[in-house]
Amino acid sequence: MRVQDLLDRLEGVRPRGAGKWSARCPAHQDNGPSLSIAERMDRILVHCFAGCTPEAIITALGLGLRDLFMDAPLSQRQRATLLPQTLDLTAIAFQFDLAALDRRLRAEQVLTAVAAFTGEGIEDSQRNRLVKAVVRAYRDRERAELFEGVADALRVMAYEERIARHAA
Repeated sequence: MRVQDLLDRLEGVRPRGAGKWSARCPAHQDNGPSLSIAERMDRILVHCFAGCTPEAIITALGLGLRDLFMDAPLSQRQRATLLPQTLDLTAIAFQFDLAALDRRLRAEQVLTAVAAFTGEGIEDSQRNRLVKAVVRAYRDRERAELFEGVADALRVMAYEERIARHAA
């Protein structure tokens, strides 16, 4: 079986990179994509993050486990197309920067709002919610710093790759 034949039987299929997709799992009531599909050289891998077994997934599609194996061996040329393509580290770094900015802005909004708040006249349950929001804000700040560090490291890796390519 080809991976496209399997993907045609699934709902909510989304690409997730070279040779990878997500979809709604056919083995359970799935509101979001919890099924991961990956194409390898000689087989198709399926994994449900909700816990469905590969047997249950394939049976729900009216297939057998043997259908997860490619019909014919792949040629060298076909294998080359399945190999992961090089990642654009600069683009990934940018995504980490965006995630850091989002968390940092969210945290600053919460902490600014709480700084002006006196806390008088609120119930214990509301005070607990407020404390939890402040804790989340500080965690978001920490995650933002982590994401910024990852972005910086990715940019360094991209720079080093460019230098190595030009030196070769």
